Amino acid sequence: MSAAAGAGAGDFVFVGIPGPRLDRATAALLAASRPGGVVLFRRNLETPEQLLELVAGLRRLLPDAVLAVDAEGGRVDRFSGLVGPAPPASLLARRPPAAAWQAGRWIARALRLFDVDLDFAPVVDLDRGETGNALDGRYLGGREAAVTRRARAFLRGLHAGGVGGCLKHFPGLGAAADDTHHRTSVVRLSAAALALHRKPYAALLPLAGAAMIAHAVYPALDPEERPASLSPPIVEDLLRGELGFDGLAVSDDLEMEALGAWGDLPVRAEAAFAAGCDVVLACATTAALPAIVARLGRPRHARRRREAARRLAAFRRRLRTLRWASDSISLLREPGAGASSGADGVQAVREGLAELARDLHEEET
Repeated sequence: MSAAAGAGAGDFVFVGIPGPRLDRATAALLAASRPGGVVLFRRNLETPEQLLELVAGLRRLLPDAVLAVDAEGGRVDRFSGLVGPAPPASLLARRPPAAAWQAGRWIARALRLFDVDLDFAPVVDLDRGETGNALDGRYLGGREAAVTRRARAFLRGLHAGGVGGCLKHFPGLGAAADDTHHRTSVVRLSAAALALHRKPYAALLPLAGAAMIAHAVYPALDPEERPASLSPPIVEDLLRGELGFDGLAVSDDLEMEALGAWGDLPVRAEAAFAAGCDVVLACATTAALPAIVARLGRPRHARRRREAARRLAAFRRRLRTLRWASDSISLLREPGAGASSGADGVQAVREGLAELARDLHEEET
């Protein structure tokens, strides 16, 4: 059976769930709609024991689902309450790439403790000094070459720990003046200037295998001024055509207010899927899941479903390979030990992140 034949429309939706436990209503909804992934947030995390129980329940219910989280370090670090804080990108930007590798490796170890597959990181937006776009402290630098070097190291650290990564936010959000969580932001750079912001993607997409699409508007790239996540010229012409990327394209969370003028959540999801996003994120409103799945399952999207199913299947294979390779290397280094887990594993990650933070701050002074 082909990947497309075996995929339901729910496979192309990654959802958030309401709280720290899998209640009956949520479990029934997930079982009926079969989303392809679940994104974890702080509202889902209380203690290591609780999170392990939640993940075990999700694995029983959705054995093929990708479990994902935003774990950049710094401001966006969902697991910090469980294992301690990871260093922010703004600090890694002032250190050699080896520090970014170490940060990625420790973050991956934290995620693997809880059976999480995918980190929505690193950010490869270029720092242009904007302070209102929610990216403060999340940049790896302002120059394309420096950002690429550190993001590559961070990705390789994630991969060494058995976790996948996802570049964000295509085609570059550093010049946005506004926070797309709360309002539409129009990036009025020229096409030539925006081409510079795509350089990290050109260098890193083959390594990452996934890219998250921003919700900002880029008039120089789409004359109809649609948000990038809803824009065929940006997803299909630039990401697929110009950059030749055949990996997984993921929308940013479709519940952000930047998309407020583009319909309700199911309408936005259908538009993003039609524009070329293989996976759409709906991170809060679980009740909309059946309507989203119904829209993505329409006959008119049959070709898109085949494309998206092929890419999602390939990305899942990538995640399995990363996990297998990491486990194999661990066993070679420590025969019979396997990956650490439980309280000992949490403590080891907490101590590793704390030591990394001390080293980075000592270099600062």
